[in-house]
Amino acid sequence: MDISDFYTTRIQQSFDDDQAEIIAKLKSAPPKTALKLINYYKGMQVSYSATINSIENNTIDLDLQAEQAVTVESSRCAFIRSPLFKFDVFAAAQYVNIKKRAATFSKLCYVEITAEKRNFIRIVPEPSPPAFIETPEETIEGNLYDISLKGINIFTDKYFEIGGGASVKIKSAFKNLDQDITINLDLTANLVTIKGVSKPYSYIFTYHADKGLEQQMSQYLFKRQVEIIREIKDAVC
Repeated sequence: MDISDFYTTRIQQSFDDDQAEIIAKLKSAPPKTALKLINYYKGMQVSYSATINSIENNTIDLDLQAEQAVTVESSRCAFIRSPLFKFDVFAAAQYVNIKKRAATFSKLCYVEITAEKRNFIRIVPEPSPPAFIETPEETIEGNLYDISLKGINIFTDKYFEIGGGASVKIKSAFKNLDQDITINLDLTANLVTIKGVSKPYSYIFTYHADKGLEQQMSQYLFKRQVEIIREIKDAVC
């Protein structure tokens, strides 16, 4: 998952000046000031509190929850939220230890978490099922990367030109969790954007599902979130 899909930078002065300001505010905070860490693990937001252990030069050591450490280890970063800052802060992880519930961060900068503005949560299915994008000219094969009740993201190794808002057919299928039921997708979808400068390319579409499919997808997405939570807790044990 490309973490840049979840935020945009909010540089106020320059990267170095902003980082110096962030570090100064953290240093001036009362001991054991609680911070809120935010991560996106397989599409689902994971957020727990953390406290400052130490600060040295431009790195910060945080004590955090083990579940959060699992997600930090996966993404190698975290977002920090605190009344200390006007904006949220992106932090790259240099070191993570799940058992010790500790992590070291650097490369701090102000950001806006755009993922929080989404109307629907986008979840990563596992395994990633094959998906087919059908245009009037050709059919392109890829893999369904993530999906929500109104949007779908397909990765493909082939780049093809398609205009913004263009209508296509998308076909895919995957098993509903805990049930021997296959969810068949046969959607009319409209292109939102294409991302990527090299393969795999990300084609993001919106779609409208009928009530039957919407109910199936709602059940799947809820159960998938439960499965992700279980996966994180199992990683802690």
